Amino acid sequence: MKKVPMIIGIIISIFSAQGVLGQDELASLGDNYEYWDYDHELQEYTEINIVELPLPVQEAAAKDYEELRIVKAYMSKDNTYKIVLQDKNENTKVVFASANGKWIKPNDNKS
Repeated sequence: MKKVPMIIGIIISIFSAQGVLGQDELASLGDNYEYWDYDHELQEYTEINIVELPLPVQEAAAKDYEELRIVKAYMSKDNTYKIVLQDKNENTKVVFASANGKWIKPNDNKS
C-alpha cells in the first residue's frame, strides 16, 4: 500500500519536469527578439559573415537604423537576408531585406 503514494509522486514529478523544460525553452528564446509569422521568417536561413551582406543592404541598415549595429546576418536560398541588429543596451531587432537593400515587411507579397 505504501507503493501507491510513491508511484503517484513519481508521476507528478515527471509531469512537473516537462512543464519546467517547456518554460526553459521559451526563456531561452529571449525577450528582445521580434518574431513575425510570415513567409520570410519561416524560410531556412544560413548564417553568413556580416561582410558578406550586399553593400545596398549594409547601406540601408546604416541609414535606417543608425542607432543600431548589425550583430548577425543570415541568407536564404531566394537571396533575402535576415539581419539581427542590436543597440547599446543590447536590445535586439530582427529585420529582413532583399538583395537590393529594400526592407521586407510583414504581409509583403512575393508575386
